[in-house]
Amino acid sequence: MRIRVFINFCLIVTVLGLSLLIFISSQVLGTLHEITRAERQKHRSLELANELFQSSEDLTKMARSYVTTGDSIYEQFFFEILDIRNGKRSRPQKNHSIAYLDIDRPPLPNVPGSAISLIDLMRREGFSKRELDLLQQSQKNSDNLVNLEKQAFAAIKGLYDDGSGNFTVSRAPDRDFAMDLLFGEHYTAEKAKIMAPISQFMFELDNRTQTTLRNLQAKFQEQILLILGLLCTALFFVAVATIYMRRNILHPLDYLSRQASSIAQGSYSTRCTISTHNEIAELGSDFNTMAEAIEHEIIKLKRVEESLRERLKEINCFYAIRRGMESASLEEVCETIFVQLSAAMQFPHITSIRIELDGKQFLSRQYDKDHARELRKQITVFDEASGWLVVFYNEDRPFLLPDEQNLIDVIGDDLGKWLERKQAEARILVERELRVRDAAIREFAAHVERMREEDRKYIAREIHDELGQLLAALHLELSLLKSVEDNRKRVETIRCNMSELVYKADQSVRHVAEHLRPASLGLGIISALRKLVDEFRKHSDVSCVLHLMEEPVDLNEDQTVAIFRIVQESLTNVTRHAEASHVEVTLSQNAEDLIVEVRDDGKGFDSADAAGKKSFGLLGMRERAAVLGGGINITSAPHQGTVVRVHIPIKRTKGFPDRSDAAAKRGANRLS
Repeated sequence: MRIRVFINFCLIVTVLGLSLLIFISSQVLGTLHEITRAERQKHRSLELANELFQSSEDLTKMARSYVTTGDSIYEQFFFEILDIRNGKRSRPQKNHSIAYLDIDRPPLPNVPGSAISLIDLMRREGFSKRELDLLQQSQKNSDNLVNLEKQAFAAIKGLYDDGSGNFTVSRAPDRDFAMDLLFGEHYTAEKAKIMAPISQFMFELDNRTQTTLRNLQAKFQEQILLILGLLCTALFFVAVATIYMRRNILHPLDYLSRQASSIAQGSYSTRCTISTHNEIAELGSDFNTMAEAIEHEIIKLKRVEESLRERLKEINCFYAIRRGMESASLEEVCETIFVQLSAAMQFPHITSIRIELDGKQFLSRQYDKDHARELRKQITVFDEASGWLVVFYNEDRPFLLPDEQNLIDVIGDDLGKWLERKQAEARILVERELRVRDAAIREFAAHVERMREEDRKYIAREIHDELGQLLAALHLELSLLKSVEDNRKRVETIRCNMSELVYKADQSVRHVAEHLRPASLGLGIISALRKLVDEFRKHSDVSCVLHLMEEPVDLNEDQTVAIFRIVQESLTNVTRHAEASHVEVTLSQNAEDLIVEVRDDGKGFDSADAAGKKSFGLLGMRERAAVLGGGINITSAPHQGTVVRVHIPIKRTKGFPDRSDAAAKRGANRLS
């Protein structure tokens, strides 16, 4: 049987069995419900019969208590019980006793619409005609007894029967007569007539309910047996299905799993033999086909693997060597070639390698001069022969010429390209440094030319504005002098004016000369700085303090001029840009350097941003310090002021500094 057919059959049988089981279970529940309902009906029937009996007993007790005591409360309870039984008054609540012996209880509530007679309750319960007749007979006998009790009540009140059933005849109350009516033999006999039908009713009821219960129980047992039969059948079906599944499905699947595990472990010749005629057998056939295909593919892959393993050695060699060429020296590159190329050869333990470059030799660690055969590749750099890459075995072993020669050729080409790249990088670096230095020189030369042009403009402006005007005025005074030769007083006045103009012309010339080169420089750096600070105070609103060292400073002319111009440029920048209120200029000296510091409390600037901008003022100061082998450091931050600190070597005091010594080199580095 095919698995699909078997599974469909099992599903159909399962659905039918479950449906039948559900149907029978519902029947069993119905039978249980009927049994419960029969028990409840029997209980309610007994309650009604007992209520009939109890009401008769309560009426008797109330009547006798009234006749004996004469208390009207018992008469009231009597008629309440009677009205409840006859349906004229609402029945007590579920938890309310039907017996009325407690005379201290509150009056019984009367709920409209809830009154129903006892006989009507009996009819609702579905009693048989025989049972209902017995109950009605018992109630009829109880009603007859009530007539005797009413007659006794009337005798207590002095009322007697007029012959038509009405108590309208008035005489003296007769308690003895009433007591005789309720306690006499006639009353007892009538009382017994009430219990006889009730006893017979209970007997009939018990027989009927017992018969019904026995029938329902028998039906319930039959249904239970049917369910058990269905369960046994289901268990048998499950056992049969389990055996079939184990024999035809699970065991073949387990067999297939073991065969698949064998293939997974490398036993590709494994095949399946399944005797069943279902889908598992077809799966086994497909498994065998797959195993054969896998076996053929594995054979192909092994062949490819052997080929790839050889290629992988070469690729690993290429990769390791090229990665080692990224940032290594020539010695490190050669060592990498020795290690990787030896590992890629057929016989690594006897491989020797030699690299010849520009008259230098690099040998592998196990290099041996003795060899039988060798492979070599010429190394070229920019199409020029620069050396050789030589590989040989220390023993007489065959070379795999096509593969190993190609490997050596590629490595030799890579080594030549690496050398080309290194030389190109070095050339580019030198050219870049030269371009940067040339650009700096050009910029500084342009700056110097502009400064010279500014000096020319300044001289021309001063000559034109100051000295030119003075000479023109002097020329005018000379003209006037010719026209007033006879007027001595006027001549004297003109002479005085000319003398003043000559004095002003002399001062203007001195001013221009002072600007171009202050005369105070000839007196030393200290005098020059004092003169510069005094002039700064005169022409600026900024407070300026000069701090000088006590010992004299021995500087040559170039050092003096450089320091003076740097301080002059720093004070000019303070006036133009700093917005400062106070400046301090400090001159100090340590063991090797003269230190000049200009500090202001201005708005400052971002040193990082200023470093990327071209400021020819700062460039000129740096160049002046660098020429003397010194350096300059400018520190500033927004709202933190600015500090210009210059240090210049003062070991030499005569002549010009030697640009070839270490100081000049240090200055050039600082300039860059």
